Amino acid sequence: MTAAPLTAHGRPEEARAASRTAPVVTLHFARRTNLLLVPLFVLGVTLVVSIVIQLAIQRAGGDPGSAEYVAGARSNPGVAWALSGYLVATGVATVASTFPLAAALGTTRRDFALGTAATQALVALFVTAVFVGMLGLERLTGHWFGGFYVFDVDVLGAGDPLVLALAALLGSWLALAIGGVYGASWLRFGPRGPLVISVAVVVVLAVVVLAAVPSFAAVAEAFRPWWLAVAAVALISLSVSGTFGFLRRASVR
Repeated sequence: MTAAPLTAHGRPEEARAASRTAPVVTLHFARRTNLLLVPLFVLGVTLVVSIVIQLAIQRAGGDPGSAEYVAGARSNPGVAWALSGYLVATGVATVASTFPLAAALGTTRRDFALGTAATQALVALFVTAVFVGMLGLERLTGHWFGGFYVFDVDVLGAGDPLVLALAALLGSWLALAIGGVYGASWLRFGPRGPLVISVAVVVVLAVVVLAAVPSFAAVAEAFRPWWLAVAAVALISLSVSGTFGFLRRASVR
């Protein structure tokens, strides 16, 4: 086993790399309103809207204690999708609008890509912590004191905090990573970059769907939720790699 290269101060090479990427993370979090506060606002609005809708259903005759009502309320995917669009846009901004400034300050493309990936992971962890905390509060208050299901929903594990945490972490991280690769492709190729990626995604999805149609019933029967987790991890890795690849030759705009 070989030891890691040391810097002049005796620190491992990994520590030196971390010291170079930390300023990139700090630079991204200078926009803490966009990264931290706006997601909280979006979730707060989603909570209020979901409660209003379910309250209307109750006033129309829905019984909060009935199994039918609970099943219907738990089918609400609103909070799972509420942040997706914003997080993709945030992922674009973390690359497209910050890279020129970071490059002007002397940050290398590699360090910027690593720092951006670390920032996206930290934001995803923050979103996950918020989701888990809100689920706990929802269950502690008897579903917001009125049988309102917002975070205790089927798409997030129907109240299972581990499933919810995994879904929130991978989902938010994937949205940020996808936004990042779109932003990097725009820096590298201009408007053609995101357009080509979008067309390629549509073509791949069309091929997969057409190939799966003859055996759709068998695939649906064999489907396991962990397939989604594996696919999310693969797409996150692909997006982060793509971001680094595009930034290697991107122009500083």
